[in-house]
Amino acid sequence: MRWSHRTLISRIVWTTLIVTAIAMAAMVVTVMLVLSALTNKNIEARLRDQLTAVSSTVKVDSEGTVTALETPDDTIDDTTWVYTADGTLVEGPRVGHRLTSTADSLADVRSQTRLDRHERSFLAAPVVREGKVRAVVVVEAPLEPYESTRNLTLVGLIALALTVTGGSAAIAAWAVKRTLGPVESMAARARDWSEHDLESRFDTTAADDEFGRLGRTLNVLLDRVAGALRSEQQLTSELAHELRTPLTAIRGEAELAIMASPGPVITERLDRVVALVDRMSTTISSLLAIARNDARLEARTTATALVNEVLEHRPDRPGLNVSTHDVEDVEVSVPTELAARALAPIVENAFTHARTSVQFLTVVHERSIEIMVSDDGPGIAADDSESIFRSGERGIDSDGAGLGLALSRRVARTLGGDVHLTSPHNPTTFALTLPRS
Repeated sequence: MRWSHRTLISRIVWTTLIVTAIAMAAMVVTVMLVLSALTNKNIEARLRDQLTAVSSTVKVDSEGTVTALETPDDTIDDTTWVYTADGTLVEGPRVGHRLTSTADSLADVRSQTRLDRHERSFLAAPVVREGKVRAVVVVEAPLEPYESTRNLTLVGLIALALTVTGGSAAIAAWAVKRTLGPVESMAARARDWSEHDLESRFDTTAADDEFGRLGRTLNVLLDRVAGALRSEQQLTSELAHELRTPLTAIRGEAELAIMASPGPVITERLDRVVALVDRMSTTISSLLAIARNDARLEARTTATALVNEVLEHRPDRPGLNVSTHDVEDVEVSVPTELAARALAPIVENAFTHARTSVQFLTVVHERSIEIMVSDDGPGIAADDSESIFRSGERGIDSDGAGLGLALSRRVARTLGGDVHLTSPHNPTTFALTLPRS
């Protein structure tokens, strides 16, 4: 099953992907915000505990001299500064200039103050004795462990989000494809049956679900298609048989009249009558072949034989250059007679309108072949590129009934191919597509 941005499966998968991605992004943002808040709270609690422990060791004697006793935890002493009220350092660790200068900037605070700088978090608070600020204690804690934990958590969350998003899309694709696969299969079988096997139907006896109801609906539609095609084939066959008898009589009378040598003018007109009768007989034979489903015969021909067959039954036109050098001898899986009836109207059209040349060319594909017929005639209006294939449509210069190209396409499609206009002018090119062997 081929995917495109317009298929139902791709739309469902993309919707699932986008919704899951948005949900996972919201989850990552929420978790990181909560984690940041908890981290900040933990740092704040650690600094306050450290500040309380150090402040309790600060002693002020009767003369106002500030001293700080050692705490039981040496790590606290290594991250603590004690200042007098006027900002003089009493005790502090031997650390780098940046940390010392940051601590010094907090030596004169008169309320609890926090400052994050140089990947450290500082907390300073005054020590009050007898209602007066006697000292200032500054403590710090490194932010790196918390940042590392937060970064690792972020990476893990992103990896989880990508995994969940990709997994959700894959599961959605698998589930939808598995669910809609039978629908695609039923549609393909219905198309194939409508073209090649009008009697086949879906077995819905054991299915009472949505697929069963779909199968029953398709069976009804196939019944209608089969009935319409049978009626059309019967009508076509009856009309063709009814027309053959008078056409044979007309041709016989015209040939008898020609044998009587009525004169060049009358003879030319009678020859024209015979040619038109032959043309109509060919059309009737094509209609009968379609009505009888003769297109299903297991026969083979080649592109070269097909082109030669059509040209042999086409009178030469003086001064017209016909080129068949580019026709490859590729085998096609259709009967020569029916394929010739599909190609003949295209060749007739080219011979009628060409000024100086008609060229044949084959384009070979993996499963089909295109026989291109080009002429240097006046061309076809772009608006008429499809209408010329409708029954009854004919050019101004045409004396036919407008069945030629329409019948050509009809026969080609019966054979499993098609006819289409590939270039409306310079040159005018029609392509007959036929299945390869």
